[in-house]
Amino acid sequence: MLLRKVVQPMFDFFSKRRQQKALRDEDDKERFILRYRAFRDLLKSNNEVLMTMADMQEKATGAFLFDKAYIESSYKAVAAGIKKIIENLDVLADGKYKNLIIPYEKNHEAITNRLGAKVSIPKTEYVLPLDKLGKETITSAGGKLAHMAELANVLRLPVPPGFVVTTYAYETFVQHNQIQDVLHQKTSELDIRNYDKLTATSEEMQQLVRRGQIPADIEGGILDTYHAMCRRAGAENLNVSVRSSALHEDIMASFAGQYETALNIPREDLLTQYTNILASQFTPRALFYYKDKGFNIEEMAMAVGIVCMVPARASGIMYSRDPGSPKEDVILINAVWGLGPYAVGGVVPTDNYRVSRDGEIKVSRETSGRQEVMLIGAAEGGTKEVPVPRELLGKPCLDDDQIAELASYARMVEAHFGQPQDMEWAMDQEGKLYLMQSRPLRVTSPTVADERRPTVVKGHKILLDTGTIACRGVGAGPVHVVRNEADLASFPEGGVLVVRHTYNEFAVVLQKASAVVSDIGTVLGHLATVAREYNVPAIFNTQKATKVLSNGMQVTVDAMFANVYEGTVEELLRKKTTDEAAGASPVLKELREILQMITPLNLTDPRSPDFSPKGCTTLHDITRFAHEVSLQAMFDLGKESHFAERSTKQLVCDVPMQWWIIDLDDGIKEGVTEKKVKAEDIVSVPMKAIWEGMTALPWKGPPPVDTKGFLSIMFGATMDPSIDPSVRKRFADKNYIIISKHFCNLNSRLGFHFSTTEAYVGDNPNENYVSFIFKGGAADVDRRVRRVQFVARLLEHFDFRIEIKDDSLLARLTGYEQEYVKERLKVLGHIMTHTRQLDMVMYNDAMVKWYYEDMLKGIESFVNIAH
Repeated sequence: MLLRKVVQPMFDFFSKRRQQKALRDEDDKERFILRYRAFRDLLKSNNEVLMTMADMQEKATGAFLFDKAYIESSYKAVAAGIKKIIENLDVLADGKYKNLIIPYEKNHEAITNRLGAKVSIPKTEYVLPLDKLGKETITSAGGKLAHMAELANVLRLPVPPGFVVTTYAYETFVQHNQIQDVLHQKTSELDIRNYDKLTATSEEMQQLVRRGQIPADIEGGILDTYHAMCRRAGAENLNVSVRSSALHEDIMASFAGQYETALNIPREDLLTQYTNILASQFTPRALFYYKDKGFNIEEMAMAVGIVCMVPARASGIMYSRDPGSPKEDVILINAVWGLGPYAVGGVVPTDNYRVSRDGEIKVSRETSGRQEVMLIGAAEGGTKEVPVPRELLGKPCLDDDQIAELASYARMVEAHFGQPQDMEWAMDQEGKLYLMQSRPLRVTSPTVADERRPTVVKGHKILLDTGTIACRGVGAGPVHVVRNEADLASFPEGGVLVVRHTYNEFAVVLQKASAVVSDIGTVLGHLATVAREYNVPAIFNTQKATKVLSNGMQVTVDAMFANVYEGTVEELLRKKTTDEAAGASPVLKELREILQMITPLNLTDPRSPDFSPKGCTTLHDITRFAHEVSLQAMFDLGKESHFAERSTKQLVCDVPMQWWIIDLDDGIKEGVTEKKVKAEDIVSVPMKAIWEGMTALPWKGPPPVDTKGFLSIMFGATMDPSIDPSVRKRFADKNYIIISKHFCNLNSRLGFHFSTTEAYVGDNPNENYVSFIFKGGAADVDRRVRRVQFVARLLEHFDFRIEIKDDSLLARLTGYEQEYVKERLKVLGHIMTHTRQLDMVMYNDAMVKWYYEDMLKGIESFVNIAH
């Protein structure tokens, strides 16, 4: 009885401890699942943010047309994604990096304030002649007339004379008639998806403007400038075209066809047409477009161009590039008899000319039918439709000389504005050509999946002709191959950076680089982002750049068509796109300004003391930091977690180790409910690859050990405090594998050896990674160190990044395609199985070399090294 009184409390105590441990272990599984999901969400958000940042950087080159709404929606996506990254990291790391919200909020406030800044209307004269305008006067003259003036005043191209009634005049008109508050209220409250409401509100707003009184100073300025233009032309009166030139028109967005243009207007109708053009800002289609693009009512300011009418014999549209194939040096021209609206509106069949230049100019013509009617100016003003004169029926609108002249204009204008252009032209009755308008042309964004072979420059040797374009452009210079950080010190100014892998650390030399070429890499990685930030042409995934290119070679990198040429190709360097003129676009400037708070990368080295939340100065820094520490946090979680027996399944296999599986989500075939599973029941992508490597070749058993090796094992076993007594007594211990469909965390403990492998392998390269830690051994320190160096050499051969500390090894692989990562996991599986107890025979370098060559030969017998 006395014994029971003594023993029972002890029994109850230990029983309760076992129950508590079981509950804690079960809680660890739930905790692991929660944090694993946070980790997955973090990777997903990180990838989405990098994709959006990459797209914004491509738009910032000036080669693509976009609007303010694009900037706002893109930044909204970036901000939301980074907020999710921070929230998920908080869950994953248990609040360790909660201060990461501070640099996010600082940048978010600055960017939001910049995006919320309104375009101010400068105080100018009410009327300005065309010869006083240019791209720098966009906020006064509007986009259309500012560009038109640039053609005349800078490029000296033929443009009809004219003048602009400024945005300041419009602002004065609205204030004079006290309608600004009403217009603001109606626009703000407007639901553009309700068509009936849209049309009713539109009519009310247009009437407010049409009924408004033109202030005397503005009216006098319009008429005085009109009469001065007539006198210069030696005419008593001139018919004119009255054209919209809104603040954002042809700059932040095309607004093509949204506003009115009045043609062949006599003097007596000039003022009426001025108010009609102002009112056209509020047509249903213009209101819908304006609100749908996200512009502010305060920025609805209309300048109006008044331009001498060209009595057109023929007119049409001209593209400086084929929008569907912008890589080709092709100009498209269409033409109709008479005035241009029939060409712009597609009212009649057109003559279509394709002007290509491949050594010599080639012109091809096709028609979409015979033009029967044409639009001309009516004697009383306005326009009218008439039959095409019989002598012109079926005849080409342009001859070869006129086509060549227009083509030369197109090339000049594109070169000046630094991007493809959409132009309108007219030819008078004497055959003189005029440019009437030029605006950015929306082209098909080139993609790396383009199936057409890239254009090549004849007469120059191509060294590389495959790869993924990470940043478009052309650069030339001497090759400098960088294999590790030590090679960065000697990188020359203007050198071509050639690397096998696109490691973040290499970004420090991009300011000096003329181009970047890599064997392997992702366009969504950090090095690609920094290349785009500095506008350094970059081609990734060439597969063999480091084998083909050697230090000192002079090369030209054509990152428009993914070619690398031997020597300097002057033709390509002369064609390098400049965006000097495109920089005048307010929307482009705005995008570039906010990108300075988003994309620069300052955190490149995780070993630096500045690699911390406090060191994050941009949003890109936040993504870089969060991605790095999330991998470590997930790795640590796998090592620290404990799982109850009831949450595990035993893997039945021929490998002389006990394996217990914890299935997080879809890692085991559906329908398998038994406590024991077979290798074929596992559907986890990374685990299947590791297992394939573990079992591809039979283990030859422990190597023969010499007397010194055996004694070193015995001595190590008695002196190593990290090895507990139970391990000394057993050869095999339990090994845990945590899996899901695309994830695995494998902790292996075999006798004296410890390793942890963690991998995520999915469809998105930017999310894929492998981490591997290897430590331990029973032999003396020298032999263990040799074994670690032996493993490191094998892994480096297969592109792992290695860190060694004493007898411990850390290997990592991030940002590669699924098949590539799977092959490397096979390597890891093989090494984990076949390096057991090798430390015992690592007694000299010759033995290390023999085992290295033997094991490499074995690995290459089943691993596809092409991936």
